[in-house]
Amino acid sequence: MLEQFARRSVVELEPYGWEAPNRIIAARHNLPLADVLRFDLNTFPSPPPSWRAAMTAARDADGPHEYADPTYAELTHLLAAYCGVDPAQVMVGAGGDEVLSIIGQTFLDPGDAVAVTAPTYPLHALRPRQLGAVVRTCPLGAGFVPNVEGILAAAVGAKLLFLCTPNNPTGNALDPAVVERIVAGSPCPVVVDEAYAEFVGWSAIPLLARYPHLIVVRTMSKAFALAGMRLGYAIARPEAIDLLQRVRPTNSISVVTARVAAAALRDRPAMEVNVADIADAREPLAAGLRAAGARVYPSVTNFLLTDWGSPGAAQAVAARLEQRGIVVRNYAQHPWLPGHLRITVRSPEQHARLLAAIRS
Repeated sequence: MLEQFARRSVVELEPYGWEAPNRIIAARHNLPLADVLRFDLNTFPSPPPSWRAAMTAARDADGPHEYADPTYAELTHLLAAYCGVDPAQVMVGAGGDEVLSIIGQTFLDPGDAVAVTAPTYPLHALRPRQLGAVVRTCPLGAGFVPNVEGILAAAVGAKLLFLCTPNNPTGNALDPAVVERIVAGSPCPVVVDEAYAEFVGWSAIPLLARYPHLIVVRTMSKAFALAGMRLGYAIARPEAIDLLQRVRPTNSISVVTARVAAAALRDRPAMEVNVADIADAREPLAAGLRAAGARVYPSVTNFLLTDWGSPGAAQAVAARLEQRGIVVRNYAQHPWLPGHLRITVRSPEQHARLLAAIRS
């Protein structure tokens, strides 16, 4: 009955799909819950000890009965310092996904067009579709490099253009010159998703000095190992941030999240160690996967995109791993990546378990 009252764009929407959660995997294969190991979420094995201490201190200092400062002034200033911008250029949100939602709600009316690449982060298309926008998809070329002319043509008459660098799920970083060509040539606002920026050491943020229609979206879920805290942010010109702030939900970030994120920003060396450890572990994992029969694409991130030759072969590997409590991101039937699996880079010990399960 309720469907007749729902927005048409929602009724026709295909929801975002995740791999099964730990409790279902454990029950499905009669495994202890603690034995389930996630290689599908691009998260870190664990946060640094100093951030765990900050979590406890934040809980004890504020308690769950009070709201956080709705301006998030301390956190905003720390993020501004980290990114080398003015605090007026920062807006925080409950994860990068909420920031993407806020951008969509700020700029899109039903029927508006949005330009995206593919394959890329699915929410770049899903969020606009939820709002009734029309998504124009420009396939990535060889090496998962954008077709600059194609994406700019798709942006003509559009309200937003989305780019992702480093790109998820492919793992490659776009050439900075290509990013600037697209930003410079776009007739509409450009959203550059930099969820994995800390892994490459390059950001589009300096381009804001020349391009007022640029919005950069970042997160503390990846390099800062705070996925469960849900903290993302936008960097843009002050006039763009002012528009986004009008849409941002009040108090969507918890007191604990705000304090732990602030502590993490004060302890950047811990994040840098995280990133270095992943870089050290990435190539040995890639070598092991190649030895197991996969084609492994070059990656600068904390995940590897692998090609197993056919949808059936990839599905068989994913199923064999799941039986042993190991979950990978399954793209076996994906329209853009058939026969592929995405595998998170974790610790050497966890890699050994993964590779042994593939070989078994």
